[in-house]
Amino acid sequence: MAPAPGQRHQGIILAAAFVSVAYVSYSSGRLMASSRAHEELMGAPTLSTAEHTGRLGASSRASDVPMDAPTLSTAEEIVRQSYQQTFGGLPIDRICGPDVGGMDCSKALLSDAMQLSGNEASPMPWWFITLLRDWGTKGVGVHALWHNLTTLEPPVDFCTIEKVATTQWRNVQCFLNEGKKPSLQPRPCHLNAKMLQRRSYNVSRVVMLRDPLERLLSGYINKCVHKLRRRMEGHCAPNEVFNGTSLTEKIRDDPKQLFAAYVDGFPLKWNIHFFPMSVFCGGLFRHIDSYDFVGRMDNNFYQDLAKLSDKLGNGNKLPVALEKVFHLSDELAVHKDSNVGKETQAASHVKEYFTAASVRRALAYYAVDYVRLGLTIPSWVHEMLAEENLQATDS
Repeated sequence: MAPAPGQRHQGIILAAAFVSVAYVSYSSGRLMASSRAHEELMGAPTLSTAEHTGRLGASSRASDVPMDAPTLSTAEEIVRQSYQQTFGGLPIDRICGPDVGGMDCSKALLSDAMQLSGNEASPMPWWFITLLRDWGTKGVGVHALWHNLTTLEPPVDFCTIEKVATTQWRNVQCFLNEGKKPSLQPRPCHLNAKMLQRRSYNVSRVVMLRDPLERLLSGYINKCVHKLRRRMEGHCAPNEVFNGTSLTEKIRDDPKQLFAAYVDGFPLKWNIHFFPMSVFCGGLFRHIDSYDFVGRMDNNFYQDLAKLSDKLGNGNKLPVALEKVFHLSDELAVHKDSNVGKETQAASHVKEYFTAASVRRALAYYAVDYVRLGLTIPSWVHEMLAEENLQATDS
């Protein structure tokens, strides 16, 4: 009998677990791949599905939904439960106070999560343990200084996040600080200590966010689908499984199954392009409200760029930089109603790669982004899960 859709990739993930067994052990020597984690890894359900008794609407934010709300959509219920099982189950405010750095915060959360991981009544998901572990690991890059782009005029600290137009924002920084023309800048153009002292004390903090599932797909297409980049950069980890090996040969021509396998397996070792946005820049989930401008890389992306230009571009070169890097006026003219340009194309590919099963898994991984950053669950997610519920009812 042929494997059912959504199941064929499980043998690949089993191989990934063996190849990457070192990734799921903590430095103290405790092996986190318990029987529960193994069952979850192999596809056992980890989140119950709430009956779809009502929909709050595609524009509702997960952060606006009370944790005890009786009528949540399927997607919102997945987000609610996953958040409660992970970040919501830890005393974040006590552990990660305002004076605690991002690295220390990640290590302290991991310590608490490790103590709670043996709780039979409410076990921590295996992928959450690896997330905390890798977030606090030096060399992974989450805490690297290149995520904070500083500019002199206007005085801005810009939090950049992988797969949220990082290259373009680096170009904006280099144009403002050094007058460099837009290109593939290999390194940020940071201000030196003397130039930082010249900045006014009224420094604006800016960050752009993106739907987590569309960001995940953008990273996958960029790092895994493009063969040359996949082989040269090695970001499609675990590389022993997904970097063109024989383990994926049987599903290599099936984009949905290959992507589903990747979604199941990549948290064995978190890559910098796939961490939740909440953990960047010292932990955005702790202080997103302190930012002066929070934009969205979505259908209103170019409109948000125009708002950023109006807010911070008076008397400086920011409007020129945004025009040169993002071709802002052209994009606004072409995409008046739907601002989907070259920076935001992943949304047009979601139905080519996602299945209801991979959507569920990804929603669980990135629940913290939806809850703590106030992001909207896209309408296509609701539609895909509603269709799954309808098919289940008909069968």
